[in-house]
Amino acid sequence: MQKQRAKVIAISGTPGVGKSTLVKYLQKHFLWRRLDLHHYYKQISTGYNKKKQCYDLDLKKVEKLVIKIREENSSLLVIDSHISHHLSPKIIDLCVVLTCSDLQKLKKRLQLRKYSAKKVRENLDAEIFQVCLTEAQENGHHILVFENIQNKELFNINISGEIREQHCLNI
Repeated sequence: MQKQRAKVIAISGTPGVGKSTLVKYLQKHFLWRRLDLHHYYKQISTGYNKKKQCYDLDLKKVEKLVIKIREENSSLLVIDSHISHHLSPKIIDLCVVLTCSDLQKLKKRLQLRKYSAKKVRENLDAEIFQVCLTEAQENGHHILVFENIQNKELFNINISGEIREQHCLNI
């Protein structure tokens, strides 16, 4: 009998929308495994891009890493990264995209991380144009969208922007 593979959920969204907060909550309360790609950037990149102030990731290396970690055991794996929606739907069972329509709040979060003015603007633009959501749709993922309106509230919204459910996190 073949061993059932672990389910994989990708948590994506612009930097600062609350991905890590959500994934840490899920890890703590449901004992799901967390894969924070930040810890592997040097291993899964083609190098650091000084102009863009980030690592250029090699998606083939990222997918190999996800598959390797997924196969370590059968408990659910949650990927915490703003690029996780780029992974193949063949290895991602569900793609959750977090959004934050409060751009002032998002801007403050990015500034607290010491992002350059250029990087803050780039990420705000990505949020305004819903780049992560659009790319997840283009990649053919099964998608859930959550709007991070308050610190501990997530709103499950459908693609047309209507709120379906509200979730309060006890973080």
